[in-house]
Amino acid sequence: MTPWLVVGSGALGSLMAVGLQRTGQQVQLKARADSAAAPQLQIHANQHNYEFPVYTSWPAQPVRVFAAIKAYQVAPLLNELRARPLAPGSELILSYNGMLDDEASLIPSAALHWVTTHGAFRQVGDNGQELVHAGQGESWLGWANPAVSGAAGLPADLLRTLATALPPLVAEPDMVLRRWHKLAVNCLINPLTVIHQCRNGELLNLPLTDLMQQLAAEISQLAAQRGVVLPAAGIVAQARQVAQKTAANWSSMLSDVRNQRPTEIDYLNGFIARGCQQAGYAAPANEQLWQQVKKLTKDFSRLR
Repeated sequence: MTPWLVVGSGALGSLMAVGLQRTGQQVQLKARADSAAAPQLQIHANQHNYEFPVYTSWPAQPVRVFAAIKAYQVAPLLNELRARPLAPGSELILSYNGMLDDEASLIPSAALHWVTTHGAFRQVGDNGQELVHAGQGESWLGWANPAVSGAAGLPADLLRTLATALPPLVAEPDMVLRRWHKLAVNCLINPLTVIHQCRNGELLNLPLTDLMQQLAAEISQLAAQRGVVLPAAGIVAQARQVAQKTAANWSSMLSDVRNQRPTEIDYLNGFIARGCQQAGYAAPANEQLWQQVKKLTKDFSRLR
């Protein structure tokens, strides 16, 4: 059995680590090489305690890496892997919100993307920090570069393992489109939960329809310019559906703001605003949310 190495101890990384261990997988956690991480980490979830060994170096044997990280942590992670490549036979799965401007040159073609609508957050409980699976969603897995790596399909054992750990899971042949869908939904939900200081579901009770439609129209225009068909009406409908399914969830961006951590706004609405500007047209709604969140977080120290 190939061991799993989970990079990122946030809510989604923890959710996957717990799911994998619960189904009998060997799971380790990876901390930064320069961190003073404890050799063990305990995660409390569903009235159970789960313990994981923590490593600061990459293993010499083949491993399945599940990296649920922030968008601004992707480049440092990949640079670390270039300096210390994974053992042959290893697999790399990336999961992060938003998109990077230089993904084409940065992400290895043999990497996979994992996209999810599951909602999770941490709260203080009787046993300290407790992981809460606040919204049952679904997930998709696909190659970062289908043209290079996707001809033979996805490894059946990999799909089966992840689907058992956190169901349901769909093998996605068009990960580009799937990631644009996730980007669009995040652009309509995450920054608005920050501005209004509310859970996802509370957005449905606020007068945000016109703003959401404008945000979606700008996203749809940029997507079309890049060869992706993403109707604005569908973006709004999907965002509202996700907000309803994850109604009890605090968005990851709001959690970051409340904990005075940097957000991924540069890779969400900022990505849209920059892309539209480069294409020669404005995206005022996305630009405004981008700048609003940046102003709120301008004094937060940047995580590495």
